[in-house]
Amino acid sequence: MGRRGWVAAGMVVLVVLVGVGAFLAYENTLPTTVTSNVKTGQRDVPTDGTFVMNFSRPISTDTLRAAFDITPAVPGEITSLSGQTQYAWTPIKPLRELTTYRITLKPILDVGRHHVNGAEWVFTTIIVPRVIAITSADGSALKDGAELDPGATMKLSFNDAMEPVTIKLTIGTQIVPLKWAADDRSATFSTAGMASGALTIQMSPGGRDQTGHLVPAAFTLKTGIYWHDHEHTISLPYPALIQVPNDGEAVDQNGLQAAGIVFEYLAEGGITRLTAVFQNAPDLIGPMRSARYASLKLGRHYRGLLFQSGESQATRARAASDPTPQFFDQVGYQYRTNARYAPDNLMINGDRVLAAEGLYGIPSYTIPKARPALSGGSGANSVTVDEHYSTYSYDAATGTYTKNESSHAYSDASLHAPLRIEMLIVLHTREQYLVVDGHGIHDYDLDTSGRFEVYYKGQGYSGTWSSTDSHGPLTFTLDGGKVLTLAPGLVWIDIVQ
Repeated sequence: MGRRGWVAAGMVVLVVLVGVGAFLAYENTLPTTVTSNVKTGQRDVPTDGTFVMNFSRPISTDTLRAAFDITPAVPGEITSLSGQTQYAWTPIKPLRELTTYRITLKPILDVGRHHVNGAEWVFTTIIVPRVIAITSADGSALKDGAELDPGATMKLSFNDAMEPVTIKLTIGTQIVPLKWAADDRSATFSTAGMASGALTIQMSPGGRDQTGHLVPAAFTLKTGIYWHDHEHTISLPYPALIQVPNDGEAVDQNGLQAAGIVFEYLAEGGITRLTAVFQNAPDLIGPMRSARYASLKLGRHYRGLLFQSGESQATRARAASDPTPQFFDQVGYQYRTNARYAPDNLMINGDRVLAAEGLYGIPSYTIPKARPALSGGSGANSVTVDEHYSTYSYDAATGTYTKNESSHAYSDASLHAPLRIEMLIVLHTREQYLVVDGHGIHDYDLDTSGRFEVYYKGQGYSGTWSSTDSHGPLTFTLDGGKVLTLAPGLVWIDIVQ
């Protein structure tokens, strides 16, 4: 190659080098660029994601933090993902659903003093349609374990406007009709016509909101339909056992519906007497009469105060040998009413029961109660207890038994409504007929054991009761070994042979 060739080649190399240098010089004058993993105008952005920024040149962390802003304001943290060119902004808590956010980056300088032009990203977060609340008719929130009244109305509330035809709600195995609000964000439904007892309210996944978003998960509420006594009562620190007559003008009695347990047993002459055990005392209880041997034992077993009117010498002697705290007819506490005929007109008010208990140093005690989970029973829509001339009939709508004794349908005189018994127990034990002070009385063994039948939610079961503690409640064990829990509400126990 001649000299001219070498000169030409050198000129080409020089031109290339000059061109590269010029390009690099030009590039060095360009602003530093920034891109992100979210495009402006993007929708359905996850609420728990991170906002990633990629810079073409290194950026100081402090500089970036000072230039970054999000509206509506959300606390978050900017951290480096890769040196000083890739950063992530992460919210401390999830963003609000279906909300438009604006992220702005003010103009700044990078580490090499190059300009970084301001930037802006506007995006909208996704919404995941779901149930946000289920409430009762009074607006109170319902949670697992809450109990409903028969025929209760409830409201299902969502976080978005839903497509009603896609929402399927079941109670047990029944599909429930929903009445939707005008904005399609809530719907009401009722348990009218459904039988009492435990049940599950469930909404299956797969429903949609009006923008097509799917409900990803099922909604479930474990609850139950049970009849409740809503009358005013006063909570007591320990049980009050009140002696109530059950003959003649005494029926219908006041306050029995609020009792936790009512024991019924023969007193004398074919007449039964009641020992009503209250953990919560209603405004009016009575009438009241005297105690019997059985009621002394019950007072001991249920760790309470026995309220009564008068006492025979024999009962007083028995009480002295087997002490049971007793409260007798006393002015300022019990009183006689003109609304009833004597002797069945001695009454007491709930606040006076509480005041009387305050006179004694009896330790606080609550009788254990819980909804029993029973299975394998036999149908028991009607139960007869011949010894007490009683028939009990099951009402599936309320899940309770009503009582008919000597052809009289029992009511609570204060409520003017049928007496509703949540659980019926027929307790068999040894009975003694004693002649005391010239009168024949019945005495019952409540300190050993015996057989019993229990009726609950229209089903009957049997087992063995026992007194495992002379100063503790009777224990009821079903055939098969499961201990029976007494249901909340009124438990009626007929003591018979």
